[in-house]
Amino acid sequence: MNTTRLLLNLAAGSLGLALAACGGASGSTAATAKPKGLPVRTTTVAARDLDDTVVLTGTLRPRAQIQVVAQVAARLVKIARDEGSRVASGEVLAVLDDADYRLAHARAEAALATAEANRAHAVAEKDRAASLLKTGGITDRDRLSADVALQVAEASVAQAKAEESIAALQLGRCQITAPFAGRVAKRHVDAGAMLAGGTPVFTLVDDAVLEFRAAAPSTDWGKAKVGADVDVTADALAGYHAKGRVARVIPLVDERSRSFDVVVEVPGGRDLVGGLFARASIRVGRVAGALVVPPQALVRDGGTPGEAQTFVVTGGIAERRPVSLGVEAPDGIQVVKGLVAGDVVVLDPPVALSSGSAVEPQTRRE
Repeated sequence: MNTTRLLLNLAAGSLGLALAACGGASGSTAATAKPKGLPVRTTTVAARDLDDTVVLTGTLRPRAQIQVVAQVAARLVKIARDEGSRVASGEVLAVLDDADYRLAHARAEAALATAEANRAHAVAEKDRAASLLKTGGITDRDRLSADVALQVAEASVAQAKAEESIAALQLGRCQITAPFAGRVAKRHVDAGAMLAGGTPVFTLVDDAVLEFRAAAPSTDWGKAKVGADVDVTADALAGYHAKGRVARVIPLVDERSRSFDVVVEVPGGRDLVGGLFARASIRVGRVAGALVVPPQALVRDGGTPGEAQTFVVTGGIAERRPVSLGVEAPDGIQVVKGLVAGDVVVLDPPVALSSGSAVEPQTRRE
């Protein structure tokens, strides 16, 4: 019995020592485990050719946009072309009630006919006076009166012709026509409305060519040249891509915004309309073998456009490093000082990241 109890005590003591040994090993492992670094996305700096471009954002506008107005006061009786219609130059867009203007024109024509008849009579009287003067039938004073009567008749004809032309012009204005080829963008009134002279009836746009106007930073002054090719895209049109050209560079830098305007001409299209937000990329050069990093690898304060900060990872430690920048493109920025090919840099550095922080890189090859 005593022997059995002794054996049980020895077994319990051995089990306790084994458990203690295991616990001590686990505690030692936990005490010596290496703390995890901050997980970060990284990429490797590499050299490649980089296009030097001027990227602009702005709005597409029709080359010409006008309001077509009623030039005479009358009732609108017919809409010939509505919103969205394409029209040719001189095409009738709407018709006004021309009854009063037809009567006014007829009256002017009658007045002209009367004036011409009076002139014909005055010519005949002048000829008769000249013949009678030769035979002594009338005095020179009578001949002079005939000459004056003819001059008055000719003046009356000239006035009647002017009145008839004005009446014809007013009658013609009862048909509202397109001053140029384009598209009806908006109709402002309905048929049956009484219009005064100068009332807007349509908004007409010339969208055969659209203009893209955008502000470029003063640092790009001299890069955008008239005639340069431009790639244009519109966010609202998936897959839309067009080739334009720089039409004008406004020779004035705004003192407050430190920018200048660039105007690009873009060929019109079936789905392209004024007012769309667009992007334009003007290629102005190419840098061969540039050391390039993604834009998200840089920390910039905006005060010094040519300088930035980046985090370089060496041996699992992030080091904050200043860099100098060169050509900037949407997909990459040239680094002219501060990095070498093969350096690993942090993308989108976390707020908690500081120089000397331990990190766990997740390298992405460009």
